[in-house]
Amino acid sequence: MTPAPPTARRRWTRAGHGKASSILVLALSGLSPSPATSQMTAPPTGRETGILPAINFDSDEGFGYGVIAEVYEYGDGQANPYLWTVQPTVFLTTEGRRDYTVFIDAPQVGEHWRLSLFAGSEKQIATPYYGLGNDAPYDPALDAEDGPDPFYYRFGRTQASLRLDAQRSVAARMRLLAGAGLVRTSLVPVPEGRGTTLFADSAGAGSDPTWSNYARFGVIWDSRDRETGPSRGVWTEFLVQVVPEFLGAADSYTRWTFTDRRYFPLGSKLVLAYRALLQDVSGGAPDHELFLVQTSFKQQEGIGGAKTVRGLLKNRLVGRGVFVWNTELRWRVADFELLGRSFHTVLSAFVDQGRVWEDGLALREVLEDLHRGWGGGVRLGMGENFTVALDAATSEETGLPIYIGLGYLF
Repeated sequence: MTPAPPTARRRWTRAGHGKASSILVLALSGLSPSPATSQMTAPPTGRETGILPAINFDSDEGFGYGVIAEVYEYGDGQANPYLWTVQPTVFLTTEGRRDYTVFIDAPQVGEHWRLSLFAGSEKQIATPYYGLGNDAPYDPALDAEDGPDPFYYRFGRTQASLRLDAQRSVAARMRLLAGAGLVRTSLVPVPEGRGTTLFADSAGAGSDPTWSNYARFGVIWDSRDRETGPSRGVWTEFLVQVVPEFLGAADSYTRWTFTDRRYFPLGSKLVLAYRALLQDVSGGAPDHELFLVQTSFKQQEGIGGAKTVRGLLKNRLVGRGVFVWNTELRWRVADFELLGRSFHTVLSAFVDQGRVWEDGLALREVLEDLHRGWGGGVRLGMGENFTVALDAATSEETGLPIYIGLGYLF
């Protein structure tokens, strides 16, 4: 799908000084009854499996090791984009991070339905938090691991969630979405009890588990020629998420998100892609819930990091109003066969921009005071959907963060 599937975990690079290095990234093809083929030949059939082992080191979370896999079932090749996919993720570190998740997507349920399910437990002892607002200050001296408060811009978060979405086609290009989720979050304002943190000082969050159960609804217009790496078409959606107390939520609030993505072919191998995203969250939402960015496929986090503005520190900007604008030029440089499999490579150059508002979206200011990152990347695709991604970006605050994962940003 167009929003990138779960990424291999990476260290967010602090200003000018990356503290972790990814030391192994390997794509392994699984067994398939029939080899997948590229967009230039017949549609893929049978089953396709891809695995991405990722090993890294993080100075806060220790040595990390995990596996991300994607299994696609194509059947006789008539399904678009596939009959179903299962995408499990296991990621652990020596200092306590524990992520166990699975995503299931079935676009061909009956004649009109698409069902998606996400379930998992995600424990992070060093979730980034730099304060609210578009001008939230950042002092690299407070981020030093040998300083008095080595976790000053971090807090601990454990989240268990079960999310289900159902989409129904109501016209050739239009779908309606209805979804619900059970989300339980536990916070540790001061990881390991060492010093203090900005989150503990300003967010006022407690350590008792809270629920943010929700229902959501939306409308989607989708005219892409394909869902992974499209070359033409439009993918636009408007989503509304309601988190009410009567569903067991600790706080009541509403989140709406509008996203417009467009793809323009500039010849047979070159595509210009852009995404514009607006989001607003009403009062009542706690600070740790403002990281979430809605999509109709998978939830994302931002602003800053692999899913929104590459080159900015992860979750660098937080607010109730959000604007993101991504522009990307993609060049499909080669299609080739290897070990009976079809592969392709795509090079890209991009500029990502965005901003937030502490108290809510202000449309008249969307093009003012933008934070931006820029860089380039490469995609190695196996078959139609399994795509290994590597992006490198920079900004005024960072050196050269590297993002390793699966799929495309949008």
